[in-house]
Amino acid sequence: MSLLGKRVTERIKPSAITEMMILVKKHNAISLTAGEPSSEMYPVDLLRETIERALRDPGILSYYPLSTGITELREWIAEWMKEDGLLPQSYGGENVIMTNGSQDGLNLVSEAFVEPGDTVLVENPTYPEALLAFGKEGARFVSVPVDKDGPIVEEMERVLSQNKVKLFYTIVNFQNPSGCVTCDERKRRILELASRYGFLIIEDDPYRYLRYEGKHEGSYISLAQEEDRVIYLGSFSKIIAPGIRCGYMVVPSKITSQMGELVLATKLSLPAFLQRATWELLRNIDMKAHLAKLADTYRTRRDALHRFLQEKTAPQGMTYDLPKGGFFIWARVPWLKDCFDFAKFAVLEEKVGVVPGAAFYPDVLTADRSTLRLSFAKVPPETAEEAGERLGRALARYKETR
Repeated sequence: MSLLGKRVTERIKPSAITEMMILVKKHNAISLTAGEPSSEMYPVDLLRETIERALRDPGILSYYPLSTGITELREWIAEWMKEDGLLPQSYGGENVIMTNGSQDGLNLVSEAFVEPGDTVLVENPTYPEALLAFGKEGARFVSVPVDKDGPIVEEMERVLSQNKVKLFYTIVNFQNPSGCVTCDERKRRILELASRYGFLIIEDDPYRYLRYEGKHEGSYISLAQEEDRVIYLGSFSKIIAPGIRCGYMVVPSKITSQMGELVLATKLSLPAFLQRATWELLRNIDMKAHLAKLADTYRTRRDALHRFLQEKTAPQGMTYDLPKGGFFIWARVPWLKDCFDFAKFAVLEEKVGVVPGAAFYPDVLTADRSTLRLSFAKVPPETAEEAGERLGRALARYKETR
């Protein structure tokens, strides 16, 4: 008999993304797997300076008295979001809670709101690590399909009419994995559903500033105004560096105290030193120029991989819509019957790594096994041709042998 609880023995499943990343590293393959920024884009020199500046106050290495994070950084985030039109003017730093990356925010939301048997509505497909966060608390899932403009509202209303939903989890910009962006018209209609059916919206937005063409949409939390229907999750992982583990959540005023107590109970105190260094960096960097540099670099990488995929994999039947931002190309190969098996074949036989698309579906039994997620963020143009060549060969060989 195991001494482990149900969270570990029954509810937590292996991460297909992590498994593929490990396999890629083990076989020294070209990686189209990791949904993370390229290390070449980290502002290392400035971060080094701001770390040194943070250390001038040795007290920052002590426990920070506020479990919700350092005040200066929380206020900076609130003002930044308001300047971008993402946050109602009535919100401030007191509504911001610092987290150990966005995943920590997901875990806090799960622990605060989800009881065993509660129903969580998710997009189909969606981020599998979010499924892990909600699933470990005993959530059951229902899903809504997405198109290029976000969740299909008519399908969502059908699901809501048949299920009592506690939360709706959504990635609003360049969704992982599909790349879709929820337009403001859809957001307004979904907010109406949230009010009518009484559920909370968890707005996950790590890719907003990785837009390569077109104009930004708004946010659920700004469109909701004073209605306490939205919790917003953000992160500096994609635009600064993932290793600083600095994310944040914005919550309605009526629950800030309880959420702060939950942080205290689970973590005592987040690393204030890293938060101070991040704040020093943010107030010294030319953010507009930095984000423009990121967009130029990742746009170039997206376009390079797109060009060689069209040459090498389109003849094998691969299709996709080119995303306008983010890190991912969501591809489909109609004749492919088992994307998990193919992903392993591609690494072992052609030394190129992709993530099986079926891993992004809440119901593995009805998952589309002809799908693959390809990440271009860490693939420079000079590597893109070889990546396309290897993936094209892998598809051709796999089709012959299966």
